[in-house]
Amino acid sequence: MIEGGDTVLKVLYAQLEIPFWCSFRVPYGVNMHFTYPVPPLTTLAGLVAAALGYPADFLEPLAGLVFGVGLEREGRLIETYTRIIKRDYRDQSLRTLLCRQKLLQPVFGLYIKGPEPEVAKIGAALRDPFFPLFLGESDDPVEIRQIGVYPLKEEPSSVVDNCLPVDVALPVETECQVANLPVRFTGKKRGQWTGVEYQSYYVAPRLQLDREVPAALVGGRRVYL
Repeated sequence: MIEGGDTVLKVLYAQLEIPFWCSFRVPYGVNMHFTYPVPPLTTLAGLVAAALGYPADFLEPLAGLVFGVGLEREGRLIETYTRIIKRDYRDQSLRTLLCRQKLLQPVFGLYIKGPEPEVAKIGAALRDPFFPLFLGESDDPVEIRQIGVYPLKEEPSSVVDNCLPVDVALPVETECQVANLPVRFTGKKRGQWTGVEYQSYYVAPRLQLDREVPAALVGGRRVYL
């Protein structure tokens, strides 16, 4: 498909399998750290930046890409407890019990739509990443499988196989969660960010919708991007 002059758009798919556990902290708790059910789009952008060898939080080269996330296997939700030292300059021995939610062995789908050269470059980087890749906390390894780049072919569909923004369509006869995910940082660049932009998504392995939406055909999956 040609879009925007001579720019050929492609869609990358990669399966993200967590061999142990992972956690994507919802930034509202203090002593209780809840997790999102899927990695936020900001987390996926950081994963791609690490694969490409960019410095920490350097995401500007990815600004023109469209990210999507799918839930392919739900991880079992557990809670762990950790005794930590609280940040108190008056008393360095002050400790508290911290509870964290974690997902055991989930599988996610990563989708990226963008110009063919950039998408191909990301695919090569995911196969041979510059930095070791983790997903969630800094010691949660991820195994990346089934990396493929597909032509952008769209057709209307009332079924999608990835997470869908809530303002696009309404799920029917589908059990799902609603998660308010971080999607991008606001501001120009690192050091000048002013905040985080959020968007609510329906989260389920597959969503049956009340209307047809434009969906990209990606390796047998129908994906809204």
